[in-house]
Amino acid sequence: MNKKAALQLSINAIVVLILAITILGLGIGFIRTQFGGLTEQFVEVRQEIKDQLISKIRDSGDLLVFNRAQLEVTLGKEQEFFIGVKAGQNQNQRDKLCYRMGVRCIDALTPGNACGPLVAPGQPATVGGITYPGAQTPNSDVTWFKMFSEVDIPNNQVEVFPVSVQISAAQPDTYIMEFLVYEGSDNREFGCGVIKETPYQSKQFFVVVN
Repeated sequence: MNKKAALQLSINAIVVLILAITILGLGIGFIRTQFGGLTEQFVEVRQEIKDQLISKIRDSGDLLVFNRAQLEVTLGKEQEFFIGVKAGQNQNQRDKLCYRMGVRCIDALTPGNACGPLVAPGQPATVGGITYPGAQTPNSDVTWFKMFSEVDIPNNQVEVFPVSVQISAAQPDTYIMEFLVYEGSDNREFGCGVIKETPYQSKQFFVVVN
């Protein structure tokens, strides 16, 4: 009886193990399918946004466009938006032009609030990339935007770039922002060379911090 019970127990254990392996395999397959589908959808959405921005620039004649004019941001949470930039014509016949980009926080809607913990109320602050004159870069406490600060764009072409937004320290408020694009010198070999202090293009937008 003991041998039969032990044999039956072993058979049951093998059956349970086989079922567990089968269910695990099906679960992994399901998860991979779901994640694969989400990844494909994400890529399609990004491409759709890029196509929309390129069309927007071509239709409007603007040199700088956003996929959103107002960003809703929760403190500590990261999100992404996109910008489109159209290059000018390089007079030295180089294939590409170099641009530097930066973001400034101009002011908060509520009097007394500031663009970051180390910024005086009403005082603009660089919060991403590089802004001129003076080549201002953001303080680590007010780095709200992570982005390519220097990009190459083919002559007369449009490029679309992702911008990551994550605000860790700010008063809940609505902030007036300014995105600035500066053009490098035409005689450069590597990098942007001398930067023209007058912005190539600038545009304001809003960030609502919750």
